[in-house]
Amino acid sequence: MQPTVEQDPLRLEKYRDRAAVLSSLDTWALSGRLAVSDENDGGSGKLRWQESPGGSRMDFHGALGRGAWQMEANAAGAVLELADGSRYSANSVGELVREQLGWQVPVESLAWWVRGLEAPGDSGTMVLTENGTLSQLRQHGWEVEYGRYREAGGYGLPLKLTARQEGRTVKLAIREWSLGDP
Repeated sequence: MQPTVEQDPLRLEKYRDRAAVLSSLDTWALSGRLAVSDENDGGSGKLRWQESPGGSRMDFHGALGRGAWQMEANAAGAVLELADGSRYSANSVGELVREQLGWQVPVESLAWWVRGLEAPGDSGTMVLTENGTLSQLRQHGWEVEYGRYREAGGYGLPLKLTARQEGRTVKLAIREWSLGDP
């Protein structure tokens, strides 16, 4: 997949303008549904994700209370607490999730992708809409597809995204966005 942005500089300019503002926001939150699966297992439920200068927090509640967990991360590391009171920690969210799932979920990249932005690091291949929003992104070995966008805080933010890599899938369906202080 080649970037359409090279063919349409106006789309790229709109994307860059949008990215400059959205990447500078250090406080945001979303609520919706998260589904994670691989070829053998999976799960889904409600997610509340909050980012702030002090760190991030994710609260997940599976169907009928099953699979509930809370994860907090900051510069000191990440801590995962399960509904049964079990606690796990690691140096980063990515490391913690990998230890618990057995495969790498790109949580650090998801914090960018979920806002409709390319994550820092390796340049991805982007397909942009006329409005300069991502419709597809290939980055860090993952293929990300975007569904609808909705205005929140004056910016078009994704309502759906699906990230895939080698039989693994992470889906987010976002119901509500909050930008700035909650």
